[in-house]
Amino acid sequence: MTKQSKRTWLFIGAFILAGCCNLFSRTGIPQWDTLMTLINYSIFTGLLLFWIRSVRVRLLPSEERTYMLVAAFMMLFFLLLRIFKYRFALDAAVLRYSVYLYSVPMALIPALFLMICICIKRGSERGAWNERLVLIPAFIPALLFLTNDFHFLVYRPSVALSGFIVDEGTYSYGPGFYILYGWMAAAFLAGIILLLSGRSVRRNRVLSPMAVLLIWAVLLIAYTFSIRVTKYRFWNDPDINIFCMLGIFESSIRNRLIPFNENYAGFFRHLQMPVSITDKDFRPVYRSEREMTFAPGEFRLALAGSLYLTPVRKLSGRKLRAGYAFWEEDESDLYNMRERLMEANELIEQENILFQAETDQREKDAWLQSRHRIYHEIAEEMHPCQQKIEQILERICPKEDDYREQIAMVSVLNAYVKRKTNLLLLAAEHDRISTSELQLALEESANYLKYAGLQTTVLPGKNRPFPADRLIALYDTFESVAEQLIGKSSSMMVSWYENGLRLAAAADGVPDTADLPVPVRIHRSEDILYMDICAGEKGGDSA
Repeated sequence: MTKQSKRTWLFIGAFILAGCCNLFSRTGIPQWDTLMTLINYSIFTGLLLFWIRSVRVRLLPSEERTYMLVAAFMMLFFLLLRIFKYRFALDAAVLRYSVYLYSVPMALIPALFLMICICIKRGSERGAWNERLVLIPAFIPALLFLTNDFHFLVYRPSVALSGFIVDEGTYSYGPGFYILYGWMAAAFLAGIILLLSGRSVRRNRVLSPMAVLLIWAVLLIAYTFSIRVTKYRFWNDPDINIFCMLGIFESSIRNRLIPFNENYAGFFRHLQMPVSITDKDFRPVYRSEREMTFAPGEFRLALAGSLYLTPVRKLSGRKLRAGYAFWEEDESDLYNMRERLMEANELIEQENILFQAETDQREKDAWLQSRHRIYHEIAEEMHPCQQKIEQILERICPKEDDYREQIAMVSVLNAYVKRKTNLLLLAAEHDRISTSELQLALEESANYLKYAGLQTTVLPGKNRPFPADRLIALYDTFESVAEQLIGKSSSMMVSWYENGLRLAAAADGVPDTADLPVPVRIHRSEDILYMDICAGEKGGDSA
């Protein structure tokens, strides 16, 4: 005999024993009757609690299990109402309404069974079927029972309502009573048919829940006959209803019309990955064929977080209600992919370094080419002046009288070349140059003009940005005028005015200004020659 069969016969034996206690609870001896009733109630309650526990173990957490547990607690509520009705001497209205409340679990338990069947039939198609709508027709017979005092459609009392406690022989049945039992039968039949539809099920599995319905009908007929013939009976009407409804639930589970879990040991043995469920002392209870060889300390570490004993073996754990679950994962593929990804990243990084080096080299080459172009342009710009210097150096001789004057002229030209080259470099990088750069160029040129016999003084001006090309044009014009004044004037003063330079010198002749870069306005006052060099810049601060 299997373990399940043993439990079934023990359940039936306990149910029969509770019936015997009920049979001997009407002897008229108060103490004995109370003891028998207590044993009867305790057995029924224990059976229901045992079944609730088995449902929690056998069924996975789901809507189906939730509905079934609600139905089980409704059975406990039904049993409590029965004890309340038969063993407590209270006001007639309270006892009457305790019987009326029978209708609530009697209507809702079949509705919950039908809801379970709808959920199983629906499967994962959420939203396609709304099983909660079944509760609407379930409440109709319950409302008829609860409002019986206003219409007597369920129980028709043959005594005064003030003393009516729904006792045998004091009423007759109305249509509402048959509506409730009709709803119960229809709900259970609809649920069973729904479970069988579209499935290939063996005949004995179909007959089992149908046989429970038949037994239920036979027991109700026997109960009706017993209350009319004798006051002795094994079970009361609530007991029959409760455990026959429980029988329909259980037969549906046993015959796999309602899916459930079994054979955990066999299930775990056939798992391909190492899995183990242990008790709280880390002793294995269920485990797969590929056993895990870990110490209890390693199991404890795995509960806190995934534990890597090797780069490719990950041990994970989770706390269960009665112990722990552990499983080992082989992450070889993931590890190999990670290694390949790291190699690819290193290759990409090296390529990025090479690409950056190439980019830097191109930028450097472009900068050198730009500098070469600038230097070439500057060399072309300064070539006439350089030729002039070479010509002077070629024809001078240390023994000649004008040797000193020629060397001084070369120094003036060298200073001009140096300073203009600097201005051209700045102009290649900036559109506007500070007038301070021109101030430095003028001062250096003035320093060498004195060796050529032209004592030159440069007055400081206010620094401000100035267009680069016009600033260079001012310096070129200054240099050309200064070279022409050598030998014609002994002194010259340079100052800033508006957007240009003003040169003042005591000179006999007038410089040639025909081909100068910018116009020069010349006027004489009291033997002083004034020359205004204006670059034409509009606006800005005057120097």
